[in-house]
Amino acid sequence: MRHPFITVCLLILSAPAFAGATLKPEQAQYAVSRDGKVIGSATYSLATNADGSWTLHSQTRGTSGMAKFLGLDVREDSTFTLRDGKLQGLHYNYEQDAAIKHKKRSVDFDANAGQISVRDNGKDFRYALVDGAIDRSTVAVALGLALADGATSVTLPVAVRDRIETQQFSTHGKAPIEVPAGKFDAVQIDRTDTPGKVMKSWYASGLLPIRVEQPQHDGSVIVMEMRK
Repeated sequence: MRHPFITVCLLILSAPAFAGATLKPEQAQYAVSRDGKVIGSATYSLATNADGSWTLHSQTRGTSGMAKFLGLDVREDSTFTLRDGKLQGLHYNYEQDAAIKHKKRSVDFDANAGQISVRDNGKDFRYALVDGAIDRSTVAVALGLALADGATSVTLPVAVRDRIETQQFSTHGKAPIEVPAGKFDAVQIDRTDTPGKVMKSWYASGLLPIRVEQPQHDGSVIVMEMRK
């Protein structure tokens, strides 16, 4: 999944350092819909590990319509550190199971070798490690940290299949929003480097979003809304 406001000022953070924000354990449950029809549910949990690293775990299951019929089950695990105010990816694992499609992707951030290794459905890719590089799932936490730190614009180096992708985000300010979990004053932050397919996220007081809108290649829109 991928992320308008009148921007009062710009604070560009490339491989951003989050000087005033800290990580904390969080859990959230979401209703997942496509074009207004609920198709599934998702759970997210952010927790610390014994070695001081953090893991963001998520699981999305199809509960109605074609997603239920196909037995859709998507699991993601992102492990990363926050050192000197900067996020750094360590490992990412993605698995999608469905009746007609199975996908797997893993990403390893090897600081000693200075390289990122990606295995995507049996194909291997390697490219140079960039300081502060994270995976696509950790982006949600990075945006939460940036907003907690007062940023209005964020630039993130994100490890994708065969390269580092520079993703840019900009906020529009705080406004009321209602989701199944309740009413919130939330900040909207949009991805701005993908014209025509703008990912939008809304954050209230936590590091996990309360709502996410993600346009799809077929023109549909997937929406996640926090239930609790």
